[in-house]
Amino acid sequence: MTTSAMTIDLLPRPATLDLPDGADFIAAADLSNLMERVLWGNDDHFYSPQARYEASQPNDYEERVMFVARDAGSVVGKAVIDIPLTDNLNTCYVFVLVHPDYRGKGLGSRLYSVLADHAASVGRSTIMSWTDLPAGFDMAPANVLVPATGAGAFPRNCATTALALRNGFQLAQVDRCSVLELSTSLPRAAAQAQAAHEVAGEDYELVQWRDRCPDDLVDQYALLRKTMSADVPMGDLEWEEEVWDAARIREGEERLLRSGGHSLVRAARHLPTGLLAGHTILEYQPVKPEVVSQDDTLVLRSHRGKRLGMWLKTANLREVPSVWPEARRVYTWNAEENQHMLAVNVEMGFVPAGYTAAWQKKG
Repeated sequence: MTTSAMTIDLLPRPATLDLPDGADFIAAADLSNLMERVLWGNDDHFYSPQARYEASQPNDYEERVMFVARDAGSVVGKAVIDIPLTDNLNTCYVFVLVHPDYRGKGLGSRLYSVLADHAASVGRSTIMSWTDLPAGFDMAPANVLVPATGAGAFPRNCATTALALRNGFQLAQVDRCSVLELSTSLPRAAAQAQAAHEVAGEDYELVQWRDRCPDDLVDQYALLRKTMSADVPMGDLEWEEEVWDAARIREGEERLLRSGGHSLVRAARHLPTGLLAGHTILEYQPVKPEVVSQDDTLVLRSHRGKRLGMWLKTANLREVPSVWPEARRVYTWNAEENQHMLAVNVEMGFVPAGYTAAWQKKG
């Protein structure tokens, strides 16, 4: 087979997945899930077509455009570009997937070329992308690339690295994907939470919500999310602080619910001022009932050094069995240079599961 016989076309977002023109969107979602299964050897990173559909929903903050490669009508490749609309206005984020049977034939580069052309057409000069690989690869210096930060490494000789380098990208950062088994970590979470609370002292209390932030806290929560967007280590990525407000919080909450997902958020409130000092987020998709995703964890700089991060994360973790009783493990991602948060995670029981390369190409 040759790629010249294949077509690459824009994938319109159907009005609903139930309509006939939803079939290609579902096929593209199925391809994403197939590739996750091939990569990780499990379905822990599965997202339903509905969840992927909701992620593509037009909003005021980001536009998603998708293309698919077809061979005799079957979807065999996928290319996605996310375009920020309120911040990072010189930047876009791209993702390319090729079915295992069609790799090594230039299709990945053809799909990326379509994305690069679209990025140029909307005035984006900096392109970023992320690729994953399970842990266990050979870390010998000759076999890996190391970002300028010197933190972490990613295999030099793998298909996604070859595609990135061939198209002018540089390795800007490496994240560690970690997994925590609830059966072994929950028994010590209570003691960890109590010890962290004692360090934090009586100037702080924890507040919690599920799925929707209380109206009286939403503006403060938006400030935390805004701070999180630029406060964490970003390696060599040219990343600007994102615009967050109450409307953006509500849009994200509603989109997650429409996808079938749920969230569990815990925040630390500084009692002398009444203001939120930090937060942590867990998300859950019932279609993969054993898996929880650990999202943001942030403590504002003026409140650090009091073990608030450990208190927030362990207190939220302890709630999981009562909220999502089928959950068995938690995944999280952290920059390799974020040694403080990695140390907190290791203390909680997280172990490396894989690594994510952040690639950047500046025009």
